[in-house]
Amino acid sequence: MGKQYRTREASITVVDSRTALTTLASATAESPANIPVPAGMSELESVFTSFGPDFAVVGSANFFLRLEGDGLKESPQFVPAGAAGNNVATGGQAVILADRHKLGIGVVPGNTIGLSAEMAGADIGTVAFGATLQFK
Repeated sequence: MGKQYRTREASITVVDSRTALTTLASATAESPANIPVPAGMSELESVFTSFGPDFAVVGSANFFLRLEGDGLKESPQFVPAGAAGNNVATGGQAVILADRHKLGIGVVPGNTIGLSAEMAGADIGTVAFGATLQFK
C-alpha cells in the first residue's frame, strides 16, 4: 500500500495556547476533527507544516505543532514549525515556505491523532497554520 496524506488547518489567534487544527478548508464538513490512522499504515513518516502571520503586532514568535492521541504509539509529540517576526505593526510581509519534518513514529491503524498548533513568544497577530501528515 502506498503513502497516504491527511491535512488539517486553523487560525492561531492567542499566544501560548493550543489551537486545535480541525478543519480542512472547503472540505470541513466531511473531515473529522481528529485524523483516523488509515488502515494498513504502520508509521507517521513525516509531517509538513506551513504558516502565515498577518503581522498585526510588532514582535517575534516561534510556532510548533503538537500531535497526540491513541493513534500514535508514543504520544504526545512536538514538531517545531518555524519562527517569524516583525518590527513594524501591520507593515510586515514574508514568504514562509512549507517545511517537511521527518518523524518515523509508529501508529495504530483505526485510532486517531489530534493536531494542535501554538504560537510561543510574542503575539504577532493572527496566524494561518496548516499541517499534513504523511503515513506509510
